[in-house]
Amino acid sequence: MGLFDYIVCEFPLPDGFTGELQTKDLGCALLTHVITNDGRLLLEHVDRIDDESEARFTSRRDANLHGMLKFYGSSGEHEASTREWHEYNAKFVDGQLVSIERDMSKAKWPYQQVRHRTRR
Repeated sequence: MGLFDYIVCEFPLPDGFTGELQTKDLGCALLTHVITNDGRLLLEHVDRIDDESEARFTSRRDANLHGMLKFYGSSGEHEASTREWHEYNAKFVDGQLVSIERDMSKAKWPYQQVRHRTRR
């Protein structure tokens, strides 16, 4: 386990995945980062929380990332053996997204093979 940051990807992912995403590449402080439709990585900053309604007022700040960002999520159900791992590598140059690729080497959930073992 451990800490991580959330990724909200407004930019379409190569396989169309739209589920919850996480990363351990950005400080692991339980913050939310957004990859926008126009390919920028923004940190979502909570400016204030209303005491009465608990509404969150946020702003976004450009991270101006230069380098690789790995992020991931999962879909399907473990019990139905349909669990699938979605891991991506995004490349940013001078703050601009230039590519997102899915790492297919980790697409199958590792517990599927173990799940069907029986005791002797």
